Amino acid sequence: MTKSKRNFLVWSVTVSCIAWMAVVGWLLFVMMPASVEHHSSAAVKDRMATQCQGSFRDRYECKEAIIVESGRDTFWTMAGRFLAVVVPPLLLSAWLSSYLKRNPVRMHVRHLDEGGDWKSRAQMHTKAPTPPPGHAGGFEPEEEMPQRPFSLDDIAPVDDWKTRAQNKTRHPPK
Repeated sequence: MTKSKRNFLVWSVTVSCIAWMAVVGWLLFVMMPASVEHHSSAAVKDRMATQCQGSFRDRYECKEAIIVESGRDTFWTMAGRFLAVVVPPLLLSAWLSSYLKRNPVRMHVRHLDEGGDWKSRAQMHTKAPTPPPGHAGGFEPEEEMPQRPFSLDDIAPVDDWKTRAQNKTRHPPK
């Protein structure tokens, strides 16, 4: 998977999740149908007026039972609506996360030597090929010059961490 394909996938899932939550949230919560009963709705008040008869205590207990029942029904209705708004984007995000873990971005790997460390790669680049004898435009000495292979340490000596640490350590006088 390329980085641009990954970015497109992430952005498209993000935009679709936000659009889903906005549209479905608007439809399920803002444009609430009258069928959803709550304790101050006209249907609950009518039920309380028709069903609750008798003494003050009987009417109070009847109304309280109707209010508790309508509150419970309202809770389950609203919980179902909330889950309808939130669960699909969560599932889509979980799928995207697992898909991106299974299909990582492939980066172009630079040329690596078998050794794999920076010093061996740099030494590979410091070995200059010598031109063949009689090369046009090249200088060819009368006598053979001694050829000595140069190492990276001859060109740019760099001590390693162990040597630097030993140099910075104070040794007791002898």
